[in-house]
Amino acid sequence: MLYDSILDDRMTWSAGLFRDTDDYGEGVDDGGYNVTGRITAQPIYEEKGARLLHLGAGYSYRNPDDSVRYRQRPEAHLTSRFVDTGTFAADQTDLLGLEAAWVDGPFSLQGEYMFANVDRIDSGANVDFDGFYVQASYFLTGEHRRYKASSGTFSRVKPKENFSRSGGRGAWEIAARYSELDLNDGSITGGKLSNITAGLNWYLNPNTRLMWNYIHADKDDVGEADMLLMRLQVDF
Repeated sequence: MLYDSILDDRMTWSAGLFRDTDDYGEGVDDGGYNVTGRITAQPIYEEKGARLLHLGAGYSYRNPDDSVRYRQRPEAHLTSRFVDTGTFAADQTDLLGLEAAWVDGPFSLQGEYMFANVDRIDSGANVDFDGFYVQASYFLTGEHRRYKASSGTFSRVKPKENFSRSGGRGAWEIAARYSELDLNDGSITGGKLSNITAGLNWYLNPNTRLMWNYIHADKDDVGEADMLLMRLQVDF
């Protein structure tokens, strides 16, 4: 893999060649080679990232070992998978991803779109699947999402004051998200799933946060599900 930033970190690029492996790290017998690239740009970057516009695109060519399968859980990843194409014969996939994010002080808006074109072996017709999400968040305590321009990615949140017995309250963030995934095309009926998520995040310090989420998932022609989740995350 090769990557770098250019134009004073206002753009990034990366490209790599990857190989699929089995559970023991051995390369698959037939195919399994993937070529993937990504570019990003920050046409607006002000106040050390407190106000910025991020744009990006990625592409991946994949040569699977004669079969592919797409499946996904709702926004609650402790549940079973709600949509699933099952395994079907295919020898090539093309993936396209688009991304955009806007940060203006404590407010941020972000979205991504993913498109997959799959070349089937057992049928003359290719199949297409796609999905997207849009999310917004706001820091009640005045922080902003931190951005690492050299890699075109967001980094950890640093509260203005860490939570402490002496009165530090940490950082509090509210968020909302809508996502949709469509795995139906041609004779493949993997299902169509949409999710609405409302969240509250409490960053005690840069390494610790508590998250509470409510998720409403709706699978077309099947039914709906409502979930409440809580997560404690410690990273270092």
